[in-house]
Parts: sequence; structure tokens; C-alpha cells
Amino acid sequence: MKHAFLLLLSALLLTAPILSAKNPSDSPASVPVLLGLEPVRVDLKLSSLQCALLNSLRADYKMQARQITAIGMANRDAALRANWDLQDLRKQFNQRALNVLNPSQQDRLRQIERQMLGGSLLTSIAEQKLLGLTPQQQLSLAILEKNDQSHAAAIMTQFNNGKISSFRKNINLHSNQQKTSRKMLAVLTPRQKEHWLVLSGQKLGFPEIHDPNATTRSLFEGY
Repeated sequence: MKHAFLLLLSALLLTAPILSAKNPSDSPASVPVLLGLEPVRVDLKLSSLQCALLNSLRADYKMQARQITAIGMANRDAALRANWDLQDLRKQFNQRALNVLNPSQQDRLRQIERQMLGGSLLTSIAEQKLLGLTPQQQLSLAILEKNDQSHAAAIMTQFNNGKISSFRKNINLHSNQQKTSRKMLAVLTPRQKEHWLVLSGQKLGFPEIHDPNATTRSLFEGY
């Protein structure tokens, strides 16, 4: 049951960025998902007012995202336009959402993103600067990102054509992301990897899904 939950969560984090820009993004689509998770909100120690503001922002974000996605299904040109519109919407939401958090909460959310997205977050310009990546490392990551997007798009095409189930789609997306994440982390030097682990902070805990009274355990154990 817990494994199925992890697959679903991974799918939620991964399907949104499939239409992301080719250039590295500092506005990952993971932010709307993560800020809607109760364990994340508890970890960030959000107030009731902050939660209410985020709920309102997320509702508006989801409504606009659905409208843009629907328009983008018309044809290839519409899809390309929807791609850019989704990027703009994501940037706007992320900035507004981060403004709801205090500096300490913003830093902690970034740590959680590193834990959830792993090496995939290394496509972020801010992360690359923070780790001092070389031009060659940046190029290697860009190639891996392009391959990842190609594989993810192929998986979504299979699903949309009815060739695989929703569950299989989630499994395949999760597997694709994990492989890409490992390859991206392998681009780092040992010193950079050590720095990355420090920047990821304390592991976020999630309760066991089958037992509402279970003690919190790390979502990332066994990964």
C-alpha cells in the first residue's frame, strides 16, 4: 500500500513537468503538489492562515492549468503555446506561494524538493550555481533531461492511446525518473555529492498509509 502511494506521488510530481521548457527551470511543477501534502505542511509548521492562502492559490492554479491543458490538446501549435503558458502560470504560482512562506520555510521546502526530485532538480540553474557545476556538467545534465522528457512523453503517449493502464503509466514514469535521477547525480563529483546531501537536510517523514496511528517514517527509506 505504501509502495503504491509512493508511485502515485511520483506520478503527480513527474507528469506536470513533461511539458516543461527545454531550458533549466527554477520553477518546478513539484511546488503545487508538495504544498498540498499534509506531511509537508506539518514539517513546514504552516499556520492556519498560511494553509488557507495556499489552498486558495492551489485551487486557482489547478483551474487555470486545466484550461490551458485543454486548449493545448487541439493541435501541435496549440500544444507549444500551452507549454509556454503553463511555464508562465507555474512561475506566477510559485512566486505567490513562496511569498506566503517565511524565509526558513522556503529553505526547508527547497530541501524537501531535493529529497523528492533527487538528481532531477539538478537541471535548475540555481542548483547548478550552488554546486558550482562546470559547463561540461551542465551540458551532460541537459542531454539527460532531454532523454528523460522524450521517454516520459513516450510513456504518456502509450497511456493516452490506451496501450497501458494508469497504474502501469505511474510505474513506468517512476522508473524513468529514478533512472534519470541516478544518472544526473552521477554527473556530480564526490565533493559536490557530499554538498548535495547536506543541502537536502533532514529527511521528510510520512506516516504508514495502512495504519493511521503509525509513527512517522521517512518517505525515502529504501530508495
